[in-house]
Amino acid sequence: MFQPMSHLEQRLYFALSEKEQRVFTIRDIIGVLNVSSQHARNLAARMVQKNAVERVKSGLFVRIPENVILGKGLYREDAILIADKAVEDTFLSHYTALSLHGLEERYANRVYVTTRRRQRNIHYHDVHIQYITVMPQRFFGMETMSYSNDTIAVADRERAIMDAVNAPRYSGGWSEVISCLRNLEVVDWEKLQSYLVRFGNKSLARRIGYLMEKLKNVSLPEDVKRRMRELSGDSIYYFDRPREGSLDKGWNLVVPDRIRRVLLAETA
Repeated sequence: MFQPMSHLEQRLYFALSEKEQRVFTIRDIIGVLNVSSQHARNLAARMVQKNAVERVKSGLFVRIPENVILGKGLYREDAILIADKAVEDTFLSHYTALSLHGLEERYANRVYVTTRRRQRNIHYHDVHIQYITVMPQRFFGMETMSYSNDTIAVADRERAIMDAVNAPRYSGGWSEVISCLRNLEVVDWEKLQSYLVRFGNKSLARRIGYLMEKLKNVSLPEDVKRRMRELSGDSIYYFDRPREGSLDKGWNLVVPDRIRRVLLAETA
């Protein structure tokens, strides 16, 4: 049941409403009201008790819209906004980034976030926000994007491609990754190659090059193909585990039959 808010609580609520900010933190409260951190936490706790806001985790809140409060309905905020706000110095990545770039093929109830420091995952209603920790030298390739009257940090297209091929389990598995790559219309090859050098995974360039060449929806220039091969030397690499399949001589890559079948289905 909704309880009346105090004057200070109303100031915060309607200041956030005017900015159309639906997800907020303790720092946002301090910025709006110029109060201490403890005062901000106490105020937020009271607003949770009054059903004016919902606590997602410690220090992270969702503002319940006026029409939901008055109608006593159930409100669920966009998990993308929650994931973006939950932890500083992170970016949305993997299948979430593919989705934000318009490449996804299906709905997912997981939101993936890349971070340099280990974080506890968040469960918000039926959505699971999962943090993927990377080494500091692999924390790059993000951009800001306008989203739902806000701005969010998200992996750019080339970083999203690299992440999906490097860790397909965070992008729905190989079949889904290949479907997403099939939706690409343009790739900045110079940027992608620079990312591969920084990422430092010798077989990753081979896998990306092999997939893009077979899918043929974006043109893989011959000089790019040559440089991708050079990134990993003359060794033979395995596409995936288990280490089985047949050798593609153009890429010196042992490709499992299941991957070849998925590619044939995509290009049929």
